[in-house]
Amino acid sequence: MEILVAKHAGFCFGVKKAIQIAEEVAVKNKKENPESKTYVPGQLVHNEEVIQDLESKGVVFVESLDEIPSNSNVVLRAHGEPGTTYSLLGNKSIKKGDTLTDATCPLVTLVHNVAIKLKNSGYEVIIFGKKDHPESIGIKYHLNGENTLIVEHEDDFIEVVEHIKLNSFKKVAIISQTTMSVNGYSRLIHNINKVSKNSDYNFKPMHLKLDNLDVQYGYVDTICQPTRQRQFDTEDVAKKAEVMVVVGGKNSSNTKELAATCRKLGVETYFIQSEQQLQKEWFTGKKIIGVTAGASTPDSAINRVTEKIKDLGDNN
Repeated sequence: MEILVAKHAGFCFGVKKAIQIAEEVAVKNKKENPESKTYVPGQLVHNEEVIQDLESKGVVFVESLDEIPSNSNVVLRAHGEPGTTYSLLGNKSIKKGDTLTDATCPLVTLVHNVAIKLKNSGYEVIIFGKKDHPESIGIKYHLNGENTLIVEHEDDFIEVVEHIKLNSFKKVAIISQTTMSVNGYSRLIHNINKVSKNSDYNFKPMHLKLDNLDVQYGYVDTICQPTRQRQFDTEDVAKKAEVMVVVGGKNSSNTKELAATCRKLGVETYFIQSEQQLQKEWFTGKKIIGVTAGASTPDSAINRVTEKIKDLGDNN
């Protein structure tokens, strides 16, 4: 039995940086005061193993900002936060440069800046992303638009077209959450242009630099490079494998996309959080097993999965 592991699998640099920041802040706080806690609103990254490890080092994850005491040490997660988070923490005397450390991925910040520039240039901005994902929620805040349209699937193109027609928008730009499907985003744009071919608008690509703001209807490719690498490498492995094992947090958007990519290729696919979920019957009679992992999955988890697969293969 041969095990193929995707070249780019596991932690991306944004996740690595966020974890490093949280660990450093927690260790520093513990040295200064053994009773101190370091708070993180939501999950720093979408991986249960990473969360548990950080908790053991003194990091406390909370669902609500109300759970954070005033003057506390706080680290903001990699997915980015809306401005209201900074304001509410400021009211608790928790401010950047003091007790607030921002671990937002720079590629997410880039998308925020793109959204703001488009909005300030007169564009109605539509988001391709998960409606309940913290990144999309943060982007929506920076657009100052409660009515900002967020579409999750390539098949939502009719909703986009009707939204534009209903509101008679003069300039429209579409951007994406960084962890969405590359092929899905491409198909969304294709479907919009196909259904609106007899209309006055046709969506054209706009560079990340936004050096041409004369485009009336455009889209910006804001899916990050680490997401692209993982999706493309996963496709390469899935085309050779008889079974694909996708490793990552159950709430991880980019990991879900990897599993969806494999299934669309018609490969038997299993989405797991740890090696304990592996079952030997998955690999019975199989010669080539593919393994990939989301950007918030540690290398140690990938290694444990591959070792367990080897054991199950030997037993078979």
